[in-house]
Amino acid sequence: MRAALAALALATTACTGTMEEFFAADVVDFDYDVAYVDGSTNPRQMLDLYLPRGVTGYPTVVFVHGGYWIGQDKRYFQPVVGLYGNVGLALARRGIGAAVINYRLVPDVTLADELADVARAVAWVQGHIGARGGDPTRLVLAGHSAGGHMTALLGFDDARLAAAGVDLAGVRGYAPLSPILDVEDMAAHPPPEPADFNRTVTARVFGAALAVDSPRTYFRADVAPMLIAMGDHDEAFLVQQLPAAVAELTALGAPVEFHTLPDHGHADVVLDFDTDHDAVTPLLAPFVLDVTR
Repeated sequence: MRAALAALALATTACTGTMEEFFAADVVDFDYDVAYVDGSTNPRQMLDLYLPRGVTGYPTVVFVHGGYWIGQDKRYFQPVVGLYGNVGLALARRGIGAAVINYRLVPDVTLADELADVARAVAWVQGHIGARGGDPTRLVLAGHSAGGHMTALLGFDDARLAAAGVDLAGVRGYAPLSPILDVEDMAAHPPPEPADFNRTVTARVFGAALAVDSPRTYFRADVAPMLIAMGDHDEAFLVQQLPAAVAELTALGAPVEFHTLPDHGHADVVLDFDTDHDAVTPLLAPFVLDVTR
């Protein structure tokens, strides 16, 4: 019966195809493929909105997907595994808006272009969420893996956001999940997949100047509050890298909250959003509500 109702919903609504969206439709409003760059028809410069129905003045999370800067999108295998609409659903059910964004990918563009797209998306949300019931002064930037890297980089080096017209006072916090905080360390201890990682990913994305786009280069005490989380079975280089980076930030006096999620691998951190095994939303939602209060 549940599957039949979901099939009926696909014929009568604008849902992207998951039962989870159909059964959340009474509490969540959806708006898909919204261009965040004026005049652009590039699907890589669009975002999906998941908004809490009947709520006004809500905070909004701008979420950046992963994919090692060269792959994935905002609806990555969504009909099968739920990504990344599950992030939007989990937050909107708790009274928090979510803008799940696409961005152009290497090698079609440079990493600088990717970061500029993320910044443009934040600027669009800040300029338009008020008309949809949200509060443009209550934003949090979050992302997973490569998206976590860009989230952290824009948090510590926030001039990139300001250059896109973002009012930094309205970005109240950052939530990088399983993020790459030290690109040089990643290159020294690359993951086993994809094969020949440093040739197929590191060199293509960062070139030789790894430190320039490494969040660790810009660590400072006066960053906005930051929530960092990873799985206890995350990528091996992250299991080593992230606790050391958090210790460094703590020593600087930066407002950083760190969590290791039990029985979670790298993908589980996002796959489990809006499921019975969701360990991130119970951390992320209170963080968002607290820093945007």
